Amino acid sequence: MSKKQLSAAQGVQAACILFELNSKTVDIINMASGAHMPDEYLSGPGAEMFCSEWRAFVHAVVTAALMQHAPNTVFLAYLRQTRNLLTAAGSNGAPADEQAAEAAVTAFVDGPFAQYMPLLAQEQQVRCPELFCQRLAVQAANLRGQATPPDDHAKARLAAIMAMVISAIWDKLEQYDIQPE
Repeated sequence: MSKKQLSAAQGVQAACILFELNSKTVDIINMASGAHMPDEYLSGPGAEMFCSEWRAFVHAVVTAALMQHAPNTVFLAYLRQTRNLLTAAGSNGAPADEQAAEAAVTAFVDGPFAQYMPLLAQEQQVRCPELFCQRLAVQAANLRGQATPPDDHAKARLAAIMAMVISAIWDKLEQYDIQPE
């Protein structure tokens, strides 16, 4: 099977579309519900935390796939889209001023995104679900003083969903021959 040729700009656009398809708030909450995550992650601040954490995971998956299947210029151009992607996804609202917006992106990149990247880059995807659940529990405990951890069944469902997302994104980007700029 021959690969479809994409320009660098088309490669970045394809990566952004993959992020957007896997980052819609309603779909994330439905996925969390279907995975039987604790109720505290299905609405309110808990849902916002869950969605933000999921977006960090998806952003890292797309980034890691680009590292494997695209030139560095495309990978870097995609990373420069982080702020736009988060704003479009509605992650943490749209901060009113430029400084607050930049701080939110920096916190996202240095926080959750940076936690998933080494696992994905070193092909340790199997550790992502545990990291995801640990990070959620810590955030929920900081917010409420306690947290309900997902049970083993919910963790297993989450792990399966994460594996499918990784596979789907990586398989899709593997179908393209993305050209350098």
